[in-house]
Amino acid sequence: METGVNRIRVLVAEDNGDLAAAISAVIAAEPDMQLNGTVDRVCHLLDAAASTGTDVLVLDLELRGESSMPALVQLRRNHPRLAVIVYSGHDPRDLGPVLARLDGCEYVTKSGSPEELIDAIRRAAKRTGAGD
Repeated sequence: METGVNRIRVLVAEDNGDLAAAISAVIAAEPDMQLNGTVDRVCHLLDAAASTGTDVLVLDLELRGESSMPALVQLRRNHPRLAVIVYSGHDPRDLGPVLARLDGCEYVTKSGSPEELIDAIRRAAKRTGAGD
């Protein structure tokens, strides 16, 4: 990474430890991205997003059996420039009402390729000017 180039700071909110480790490794391998950490509980999500200077949040809809939607609403209100990628195993056709409430968020299915997630992170960062 050349000096002076800002990297996209990514926080991963995923409660499956193996999946969180895999996502983290993929992000860390990208020269234009920086892993800002991982969280596996909703109660840690707000503090982590605020304290790490995160540009893009990769967010599972449920963390340890708790919906992450209330935290997402608060994050969007408190950090309007935070880009969010909802990363879920649910079929997007089953999430119509949920996704409608996620104005400005991208949705990437966990069954997709790592490249799909990386591309979504870059698109989300570009929309908010992160990493420029």
